[in-house]
Amino acid sequence: MDTSQPRRGIVVGVDGSDSAVDAARWAACIARRLGEPVELVHAHPHSSDSTTEPAEAVLSAAENAARAVVDGVEITRSTPSGRPDRVLTEMSHTARMVVLGHTTTTEWESMIKRSDVVSIANHAECPVVTWRSVDGFRVPDSRPVVVGVDGTELSAAAVEHSYALAAALEAPLIAVHTWTEQSTLTYGEGSRFRDWTDYVEFRRNEMTEHMAGHAEKHPDVEVTYRVERGKPDIVLQEESKTAQLVVVGSHGRSPLAAAVVGSSSQGLIHHSRCPVMVCRTPAHDRTAERERSDEQ
Repeated sequence: MDTSQPRRGIVVGVDGSDSAVDAARWAACIARRLGEPVELVHAHPHSSDSTTEPAEAVLSAAENAARAVVDGVEITRSTPSGRPDRVLTEMSHTARMVVLGHTTTTEWESMIKRSDVVSIANHAECPVVTWRSVDGFRVPDSRPVVVGVDGTELSAAAVEHSYALAAALEAPLIAVHTWTEQSTLTYGEGSRFRDWTDYVEFRRNEMTEHMAGHAEKHPDVEVTYRVERGKPDIVLQEESKTAQLVVVGSHGRSPLAAAVVGSSSQGLIHHSRCPVMVCRTPAHDRTAERERSDEQ
């Protein structure tokens, strides 16, 4: 029997930046829809009286901004001592989600110096949202939620959370599966040089089956299934231009490993045009997935 406590609350890391304030606004709007409390967190490396006043000012600015866009949400504040990435990763063990501003490092810089956003997304035990926008803050609306689907355990959590958010926001859901010629070898060598219509239909049907359980749970969510040719990070970046949220799974690779083998989540963390939710595959699921791969 599972005796673990249900995850609850939206934790928002605030550091005084404009994007962190917008992250707090967004988190409050989502919390209102989900019926969750919000905890604003300003972590600092050392505990001292000199940090108290600046921390309170940062938290007050974020709280005032959040309350200005939505009411009826329980908001608390805390100033724990410790490195922000470690503090927020620890808090992710019991939170429903962690929300952050956007990273200030490039993909290259993330490989050679620490990015708290990338570190938390790679290690958190709950979904992590990095708030991004090219148009400034917008209240969640009827724009679609987009989820990347590859049919494996990697995207299972992403699908689950994307459905829940689309339902809460009363927004349509767009499920996107991407492919390249190299990724279709298991479908048949000959198919690489023929009409791709059958292959696209095969993948679309596979997506429908993969997501059927969630569709039954959230029958009011309008779902569109898309099978697009191209690299997942590039295709999803394009989708982010008209979406209000992009949801993806992640192996939790380091920035260096991601640069070597590729990472859709880290590409979106740096380049998406809208907020990105990264749902890291739990450790036990990653182990099971590796074991299944070894058996094949």
